[in-house]
Amino acid sequence: MKVTAQDRAKQLLEAQTAYWLKNLTKKQLVPLLKEEVAFLHRELGKLKLKQAVSREKVKATAQRYAVEMEIGGAIPELFGEIADVIYNFPSNQHTLVGDLVSDDIAHEFIDKVFEDGSVFDHAVVNIHSSEPFKAFLSDVVYTVLKGYALEQNQLLKIGTVASSMKFVRGLISDRAPKVSELIEARIRELMGSGVDGSLSMVDEVLTKDQYREGAKDAVLDLWDKIKEWPVSNFQHYVTALDLQELLVLGYEFWLQLRSTPYLQDCISAGVDFFFDKYGNETLETLLNDIGVTEDMVVSDVLNYVPDLANILVKRGIAEQLIRRHLQRFYDDPETLALLG
Repeated sequence: MKVTAQDRAKQLLEAQTAYWLKNLTKKQLVPLLKEEVAFLHRELGKLKLKQAVSREKVKATAQRYAVEMEIGGAIPELFGEIADVIYNFPSNQHTLVGDLVSDDIAHEFIDKVFEDGSVFDHAVVNIHSSEPFKAFLSDVVYTVLKGYALEQNQLLKIGTVASSMKFVRGLISDRAPKVSELIEARIRELMGSGVDGSLSMVDEVLTKDQYREGAKDAVLDLWDKIKEWPVSNFQHYVTALDLQELLVLGYEFWLQLRSTPYLQDCISAGVDFFFDKYGNETLETLLNDIGVTEDMVVSDVLNYVPDLANILVKRGIAEQLIRRHLQRFYDDPETLALLG
């Protein structure tokens, strides 16, 4: 009986399929992965970044995921549910804040916040010298003084005098409303002048750095107390609903930010900087700079791939994939011509 090219192709397909399925068993796959993944890591590491991928493609990918990709409604709901689990996590009861944040880190952070010329420094200076803040202080002083005067002046509490004052105020409001407004405006103006004078003294204190040391010492004292709190203490100040709402607000902010030209320009500038710095460097140099070594890559591949391969073999998925892939090769006319 004559053996045709189609018969040989079929036999080779079965033999090669069996060969690859055998190599997917853990005993065969692990040494194969160790050898091949290490080889790929070494060889690909010799390529320069700009040879492996173009900056235009990286920009397009970053834009697609950061700006264009639709985010399903299940994402914020999932974040909310995870936040609720963490909020009520049993370990919160016995884990101290100081166990999570060391004294060294806390002190360095506080030093940074209160250093000369810090963001906090500029915020204090700009806020206290702003017109809205001066107007706010004037209103506070005016309200306090008015309340104090009315409370302390016993004469105004006598029935007949109080009635007379009420009559006079009513008359002014009815007959000459602008007089009442002018009086109040004049008093507020005087309060504003007093506030300006007080703030000038504050300026002197700020320039002498007196506030900074006092505020820093107060925060350090507060930290000494907070670090002894269990994490669950924050539940007295932040509810589970607060945490979920903050996540929702953050999500809504991200949805608005991702549609702005500003974010797109930031992505483009970031990718340009990355390629300007690493474009002529090899992938091995890049991976080493970000802390990814060959051992890490091989270890992670060995950790996940054998288990995945075992599932694919057991469920028959691997055989279908291998057979379908090889079938196209053995059915190709050029392959049949070789076998014939």
